[in-house]
Amino acid sequence: MKRKLKLDKKPETVKPPFVMAEPNDDAAAFGWSLGKLRYPSKDSKPGDVWPGACMFEVPVPYEVKQIYGHIIEFVNPAFVQLMLDSDSDIRSGAEKVRRAKYAPAAIAKYQKTILAVFTAKIVPEIVKRFTVVAGDVAGFYAARLAHIDTFGPEE
Repeated sequence: MKRKLKLDKKPETVKPPFVMAEPNDDAAAFGWSLGKLRYPSKDSKPGDVWPGACMFEVPVPYEVKQIYGHIIEFVNPAFVQLMLDSDSDIRSGAEKVRRAKYAPAAIAKYQKTILAVFTAKIVPEIVKRFTVVAGDVAGFYAARLAHIDTFGPEE
């Protein structure tokens, strides 16, 4: 018995008035998670299931990923989304985009709101939370050097 690897294509019945460009035109399928937004890869084709890297990912050499892990992001997208979702300026800005019928100019203006909220509310929250753990981070680096001094460099 031969197995099918792909689901049958079903015609769309209703299309929203605005969807993101490929490869993020299927954001609903990923539960509207910022962490699932991705860049198109160099060799992706329309309709690819997973055509690119996460937008929050920092491209680093494979050797670095072997040391630090494979998920290296410049900011945690779940935290950013949590903070943005709870902000009244974000919600009212989205409503303005809706009233403007998702016009590119309205989305560009909304981008400025997103950046302003990120700068004014999220970055200070990151700094505040990091300040709380900074002593332990200092201890981590001091303990690492003490370990190297005692046992030698790791191979």
